[in-house]
Amino acid sequence: MQGQQAMQQYQQLQQQIEQVQEYVEQVEQNIEESQETVQAVKQLEDAEEGSEVLAPIGSGVSAITELKETGKVVVNIGSETMKQTDLEGAEKVLQDRQENLKSTKEELDETLDELRSQMQEIQQEIQRQQAEQQEE
Repeated sequence: MQGQQAMQQYQQLQQQIEQVQEYVEQVEQNIEESQETVQAVKQLEDAEEGSEVLAPIGSGVSAITELKETGKVVVNIGSETMKQTDLEGAEKVLQDRQENLKSTKEELDETLDELRSQMQEIQQEIQRQQAEQQEE
């Protein structure tokens, strides 16, 4: 592998690693958000009908609302399809999502390890080439 080609490949791997790391961070945030949502659903079990709660309506804005029913929630089940379910069903949906996210994170971690290994090999090749050039 030529020095210039090795450097280009090294830089491409650096960019790929950065992109995968950003995606890992997003997945970790989604896992954390999902865990927080599970806790919020569990808290609804103890809530009384008529209690005031903050209902997020977007962009960091919430409305003060009154609970009409504490045993059911509406869950996005994919493709912006909403479904009313009991609290146990909502927890199951959220836990399934968490498992999928954790699996995705494991795959991304493996990809990062592979990319770092490739990067290390290229780095060693670059150093070997530089050492040979100094000997000449």
